[in-house]
Amino acid sequence: MKYIRFFSLILLAVAGGCSRGFDYRISNSVFIEDTDNPGLPVYSEKGYNSFGVYWGLSLWTTQLPHDPSKVVIDNDSCHIHLSGSVGSNLHTLVISFPEYTPATFAELLSLNGKDFDLPGQECAISLLYGNRPMNLKILSGSFTVKRAQKMFIDKELESVVLSGTFSFKATIDGVAETFSNGRFDMRFGNENFYYLRKD
Repeated sequence: MKYIRFFSLILLAVAGGCSRGFDYRISNSVFIEDTDNPGLPVYSEKGYNSFGVYWGLSLWTTQLPHDPSKVVIDNDSCHIHLSGSVGSNLHTLVISFPEYTPATFAELLSLNGKDFDLPGQECAISLLYGNRPMNLKILSGSFTVKRAQKMFIDKELESVVLSGTFSFKATIDGVAETFSNGRFDMRFGNENFYYLRKD
């Protein structure tokens, strides 16, 4: 029995020592709850692939399995897709920047520190339920990319992390709704950056 306890203590010590130097790679969403905004992910700038907002009194987050978020360049515009679940229903918020067409994910760094008033000509927001567009009309709000930064793995540029906040009031199919305390911390690299070329 003494030997079992001794080896258990050694195993715990080794595991604890290894965890300090552990080089984790974020491929899925990391959800750390915000104690000031229960149910939402904490605001972060670490590439946690987290997204969340209060939709009225409901939570819309990446806490449940969801489609990966992505950037799509199409029709001379950049469209950032932030996907998450409201209950068991998948919704996607699409933030569109007309006449902004970064050629690679690295060029997303130009969004660093950008603040957009809603509704506005520089930034538009749409909403998908599954793949079906919903009738969303923005009344007021803002969308801010607080930080855009490079993420390196083994000294190679792996992705650009976009982190920021948003909130807005809108009508959805004619019903007034409020989206508050929104935050996102997303990685965009070769695997989720799409440039649709015109033929």
